[in-house]
Amino acid sequence: MAAEPATLRYLNWSEYPIQFSREDQWTSKANAGCYPLVLGPTIAGVAVTKVLIDGGASLNIIFTDTLKKMSLDCEGLMTPTITPFYGIVPGKAAMPLEQITLPVTFGTAEKYRTKFIKFEVADFESCYHAILGRPALTKYMAIPHYPYLLLKMPTTKGVLSLGGDFKKAYDCDVQAVQILERLQDLKTGKEIATLVTEMNPDELQIPAKKPSNFTPPKLVATKTIDLLTGDPEKTAIISANLDPK
Repeated sequence: MAAEPATLRYLNWSEYPIQFSREDQWTSKANAGCYPLVLGPTIAGVAVTKVLIDGGASLNIIFTDTLKKMSLDCEGLMTPTITPFYGIVPGKAAMPLEQITLPVTFGTAEKYRTKFIKFEVADFESCYHAILGRPALTKYMAIPHYPYLLLKMPTTKGVLSLGGDFKKAYDCDVQAVQILERLQDLKTGKEIATLVTEMNPDELQIPAKKPSNFTPPKLVATKTIDLLTGDPEKTAIISANLDPK
């Protein structure tokens, strides 16, 4: 798709008011607000299927694995960055590698919006191909509606409405949990390895088995005596050295 005409910047967006109503409720799912809004825009001419629309994020992020799968020649497109971000890597800040600006298109040939979006390039595992935060939403003048899983933005041909996918959103949530579990297991393993290196070598040795001081009892001679009850079957066993009386 070609980029938007330059005159689009000077249109009065009040001509295309963005509103949400019950007619936008395209699903009967009662817990729709619990799912992430995942869309599939075109980035640099490549259809990207799992892009998280995150109105709470202050950055736009694309992952190195995504760029590799796009077979995008990034030489000359990358610029340095010193912007750390939080909330993506559990428990710590992450530092992006570089920045890259790419065209991102939503919609179809009949109705679409294209903007050049600046991404922070991050090199770690994610269930998403990219994340579009507030800076991107501001460029598109777009408004997300999480209960309906919709994103709306104005175009020269009216309001463009983009619906999410429950199955894709659910799969991303499951994959995100699996990634988090792997990271936690890795973190625990590293902590254990660190403790082992800090332990005294004597504490790591398995204690030798001490010889037992137990002496089995010696066999004692015994004899059977009559209990003098008048019943010859009622007897007792005593030491052979004891007096029957």
